[in-house]
Amino acid sequence: MTRESTARSGSAPADPRRWAVVIPSFNHGDDVITCLASLRDAVNAPETVILVDDASTDDSLARVRAWADAHSVTHATMDDAAAETAQANTWLTVVASRANAGFSVSCNRGIRLALRRPDVSAVLLLNNDAAVSSSYFVDLAEGIKGHERLGLVTGTIYEWDRETVWYAGGRFNPLRAVAEHRLRIPNTPAPRPTQFVCGCTMLITRDAVDAAGLIPECYSPCYCEDADYSIAVARAGFELLYVPAAVAYHHVGRSLGRARQSPQVIYWATRNRGYMLRRNYSGLEKAGGVLYLVVTKPLRALWEVLHGRPKSGQAFLRGTIAGLAGPLERD
Repeated sequence: MTRESTARSGSAPADPRRWAVVIPSFNHGDDVITCLASLRDAVNAPETVILVDDASTDDSLARVRAWADAHSVTHATMDDAAAETAQANTWLTVVASRANAGFSVSCNRGIRLALRRPDVSAVLLLNNDAAVSSSYFVDLAEGIKGHERLGLVTGTIYEWDRETVWYAGGRFNPLRAVAEHRLRIPNTPAPRPTQFVCGCTMLITRDAVDAAGLIPECYSPCYCEDADYSIAVARAGFELLYVPAAVAYHHVGRSLGRARQSPQVIYWATRNRGYMLRRNYSGLEKAGGVLYLVVTKPLRALWEVLHGRPKSGQAFLRGTIAGLAGPLERD
């Protein structure tokens, strides 16, 4: 069946070995190796893995190459310019970006490289601080059987303790301008629709990329791009599916912090919530979200200042203004 007839019929990309995995990565070599090892050991894992290193400042790349050599993993390295025309022909392809560009840019660089191979039917975005269970690809492939017009697919994501559920489906709530994770695994394992697929583990079909394009880069370096893309793919007429039985694990907050985020991260997260509203909503939904941000973020800024964190307070204010009134830097 040709690619064109597959798109018209909406058939599911059933063989995970014909998928590709794209791992956007910055630093944290230990996590990267754990992630790669989980893919190597998984049953029916994709035969193409692309690690897009976003100009790491540590020794991650050297450690990944050493791990691959030690475990007889075929691998090749190219820079970001070569990746724009090359094809991934080894199990592990490392794209060594020359400048730090952010999550979305790294994802798109890897997606383009992966889909240059005509036999790749879908791309799994996987965080570098995540790992898949040994049966992840078997479970995900089983879950999508019989589903047509698939766009995005994901599974259950646990925190690194293997007990705390971090994602079990989700939605974007415009009245609070935030992506909300469901935290209860359904009583039955049947796959079900979801409004929001988290970028931590996001399977994207080739048909969805053809129809909706790539991950929006205006959110660079991070936050909200997965919610925006979920909306775009759904509006293009594709199904977003949550498969409870497919399990992955995530070092939550490993890269950007969790309990106490830096002022820069606060700025990005706050700004991008405004971007989400402006790009995707109108009318009462947009008005409600704008009102929420305008009321709550200055109050949060004041709280931060009173607790001795003036830079964090400024970040909340600057992010709110930039998100609601500033230019969208990239489409």
